[in-house]
Amino acid sequence: MKKRILALALTFALALPLAACGGGSSSTPAPAETGSGSTEEKTVILRMASVVANSELEERKTGMAAGLMTWIDTVEAESGGTIQIDLYPDSQLASGTDAIVNGIQTGAFEVAHFTTGNWASYSNAFAELNVPYLYSNYDDVQKILDGDIGQAMKDQLEQDVSGIKPLAYISIGFRNVTASKPIQTVADMQGLKIRTMDDALQIAAMEAMGCTVTSVPISELYSALQTKMIDAEENPLSTIYSNKFYEVNPYCCLTRHSYTSTFVFMNADVYNSLSDNQKAAIDKANEAATAASKTAAEAAEAEYQTMLEAEGMTIYEPTAEELAGFQEAASSCWSQAEELMGSERYDALMAALGK
Repeated sequence: MKKRILALALTFALALPLAACGGGSSSTPAPAETGSGSTEEKTVILRMASVVANSELEERKTGMAAGLMTWIDTVEAESGGTIQIDLYPDSQLASGTDAIVNGIQTGAFEVAHFTTGNWASYSNAFAELNVPYLYSNYDDVQKILDGDIGQAMKDQLEQDVSGIKPLAYISIGFRNVTASKPIQTVADMQGLKIRTMDDALQIAAMEAMGCTVTSVPISELYSALQTKMIDAEENPLSTIYSNKFYEVNPYCCLTRHSYTSTFVFMNADVYNSLSDNQKAAIDKANEAATAASKTAAEAAEAEYQTMLEAEGMTIYEPTAEELAGFQEAASSCWSQAEELMGSERYDALMAALGK
C-alpha cells in the first residue's frame, strides 16, 4: 500500500484530466472483467479523494489513517479484488467542502471523506456529533455511531444531499485549542481570533467562550496562522501534529471540547451499480474502519501529546475547576442544539447517552 500511494502521487498529472471531466451528472467508472474470467463480477476502480497527508496515511498511527487504510484494505479483500481503490492523498483531487461534494456528485471521483462538522452547510444530519462537551470518552461516541442514531444520521444525509451514498464513520479524536499565546482558562479565550469548522454548533461554542470565529479550509490553515490572519485553531492532537501547527501555534490547551469524526461517502450512482457481493464488501469495510479508527485514535492521544511536546509545543491540561469554566461557557449551545435538531431528536440523543 505504501508504494501504491506514492505511485499515485507521481502519476497525478496523468490522472487529473480524468477527474476533471465529470460534467454535470454522475458517472460510473467503466468496469472491466475480473482476472478470474468471471462473467458475473466486473472489476471497478474507484478514485478516492483525501485531504490527509501521504506520510500520515503510510504510518497508520492516527485514527484517521488507520480507519481510511482499513476501509481500503477491507473493500479490496472482501470483494476478491473486484473493487480497487486508487487513493489520492494531500488534497490532490479536491480541497474544501464544496469541491469535494461537487466532485462526488459530478463523478469527477467516486469516493471521498471529510469531517462530519463540514457537512453543516449541506445538512444538519451530524448535529449529534457537534454538541460541545456532550461526549466524555470514545465509548460514548461509539454507542451513538453503532446504534439507531448513527444510522439515522446517514439516512438524513442521503435524503438531504443528492447523489451521495453515506458509508463509514472514522474517528479522529477530541478537539483541543492551539494558540499563539498560553490558554489556561476560558477567560484566556476572550478576543481570540480562532478558526473552527463551518458548523453552527462549533462556531457557537467558540463564540460563547469569547472568541471571534472564522472558517478556513484546513489546507490553508497553516498559512493563516503563520501570517497572523488568525490567532488560534482547534483540532485533535494527531491533526495538530500531522499539519505541523505547532510551528505556528506553540501553545495548546487540552480543552477536549468536541469529538471529531471524518466520514467516507461515495457517488450514489456508482454505489448502486455495484453487485450485491461488492456492496456487502463495502458494508464489512465500513464496520472494520470504524472499529480500527476508534482503537487507533484512543491510543494516539498520549503518543501525539509526547510528540508535540518533543517539537517544542507547550501543552497545558486544565484543572477540574478550569475545565468546568470551559464547559459552563459552552453549555449555552445545548439549547441551540435542541432547536437545530428538534426536541424529539435531541431527547433521543440524550436518552441514548443517559444524560
